Amino acid sequence: MGRKPRIEYYGAIYHIIHRGNNKAFIFEENEDKIELLKIIGEIKEIFDFYLLAYTIMDNHYHFVIKTHNISISRIMHRINTRYAKYYNKKKGRTGSPFEGRYRSILVQNESYLIRLIRYIHNNPVYANICNSMTKYKWSSDVFYRMNVGNLINIEELLEMFSIDRLQAIKKYEELMDEPPEDYKILKEEFEQAEFIGNGEFKEALNKENKFQKTISLDDILKSVCKIGSDYELIKEGSRKRYLVKYKQEYAYEALRHGYTTDEISKNINITGGAIRKILFGTK
Repeated sequence: MGRKPRIEYYGAIYHIIHRGNNKAFIFEENEDKIELLKIIGEIKEIFDFYLLAYTIMDNHYHFVIKTHNISISRIMHRINTRYAKYYNKKKGRTGSPFEGRYRSILVQNESYLIRLIRYIHNNPVYANICNSMTKYKWSSDVFYRMNVGNLINIEELLEMFSIDRLQAIKKYEELMDEPPEDYKILKEEFEQAEFIGNGEFKEALNKENKFQKTISLDDILKSVCKIGSDYELIKEGSRKRYLVKYKQEYAYEALRHGYTTDEISKNINITGGAIRKILFGTK
């Protein structure tokens, strides 16, 4: 059975967490972190979304993303696919470097951002890498303190404090420089919860999600194929080159709806490795 589809709507805010496979250090070197940020910047030029905060650790990352016309699924698929291709080429390896499905936790609204972003920026402190978030250069904290808003959309948070930018930055610094809260409590609230928000928000989303219709793999495939004969060829396992774009769109949509790569591949009579190659350029 497929997993629940992610809840997606215009203006949704997500806390995104993704780890290396088996907690591997897939961002260990500075050039790896630089490449990930470069990829995000390039994709922001194509897709319509805000990056509100990030921290890149050696074996995982945290993002806070606000979506507009492009779904979080498409955004994250593009980011992770691009990074997987870079990493695999660099290491001469195959297979996804990531551990399963990324975690996306829906945030009720901007009022929950302050503590969430402080938690994300303090991740290196919790990991005993440094004693202050200001000492770690692979987070978005510096963008707020330096009033630089190219990669990070700093105005979304700062305008909550004051329309005067200098006053807003001062307030940001005061809040970020407060002693870190208890890590275990925050981890449960910001990483392990299904939603970040109040009880009414969670109840409303649970009610909405309860009645969401599922979609079969065949229906997904039919929706991406232009003509019925292409659908039949793909179902038979045809390897005609022009069908690859339909297979890729089908696989992406199926992942978005919570299906595994094995379920996706079996439905069109190809191997799981072939699906992963279509998605990530790997075997």
